[in-house]
Amino acid sequence: MSELTTNQPTIKCNLIAHSDTRYQLTIEPLIPGFGYTLGNSLRRVMLSSIPGFAVTKIKINDITHEYQTIDGVVEDAIEVMLNLKLLRAKILTDEDTVTLTLSKNAAGDVTASDFEKNARIHIINSDLYICTLDKNAELNIEVEIKRGIGYLSVEQIKFANNTNPYDIYVDALFSPVSNVSLNVEQVRVGDKTNFDKIEITFDTDKSTDASEVVNYSLDLVVDILQKIKSSLGSKIQLIVDSDIPSLSDASLDIVSSDLPKRILNILQKNDINTNSDLKERINEVEDFPGITEKSLTTIKEYISTLK
Repeated sequence: MSELTTNQPTIKCNLIAHSDTRYQLTIEPLIPGFGYTLGNSLRRVMLSSIPGFAVTKIKINDITHEYQTIDGVVEDAIEVMLNLKLLRAKILTDEDTVTLTLSKNAAGDVTASDFEKNARIHIINSDLYICTLDKNAELNIEVEIKRGIGYLSVEQIKFANNTNPYDIYVDALFSPVSNVSLNVEQVRVGDKTNFDKIEITFDTDKSTDASEVVNYSLDLVVDILQKIKSSLGSKIQLIVDSDIPSLSDASLDIVSSDLPKRILNILQKNDINTNSDLKERINEVEDFPGITEKSLTTIKEYISTLK
């Protein structure tokens, strides 16, 4: 394996906590141009590919769609569902899905803290406002928390598998990371001032540690590149379209520079650049301006040497 010759200096990486949800990853120094090359890759991975948890299914009393009213609840069903979609929770087991239940019949605000305790899952934003009961009405809610990656639209759900008319599916954004911004600055390394420094600032919902976000992003990028490299093998095989002549054939077919420069110029001026063209149009050559009888003899002798 050939050694890299990029003269990459030792890289330093730091993860800084600005709050319990906002962090900044710094990487420096990188050879010029690699700030955006690496930074944009990590930014896109952080936004779209970190595993997380989200609400995917909701059941509220006996309603069958989100446009109904709920007896005793100030908000419409769609507003309640939008609030429930903001619920952030972390599944503590290896399960892919956990269901939370809530029952309340007292007037007042309903928050995420009213969900029944469940040792299999941790609710992060327990102060999340859900709705308000304006009288002693009974409210029963079930939400399904699912583990996943990226975004899952309602259209991707197989409704044929939904046998319960009271279950309402919702689109889900699983990513625990949001608001990822990239800043690239130039830093000095020795007497050079054009090396790159990456600053990636990102927010999390606290369901995943910031260090896990960074490690997962780096591992994913490295894994993809390693798989691409492995699929190529030790040697890259060049696949050429069958309709395109090979480079070696094309180079052999070019009219040789062994011919006098004056003759080559006349041939090229008349669109004869290859031996094949010359053979096919030999009868036209004697009529080209500037071709003498001696030149024609030289050309025919050249053709006789071709295979």
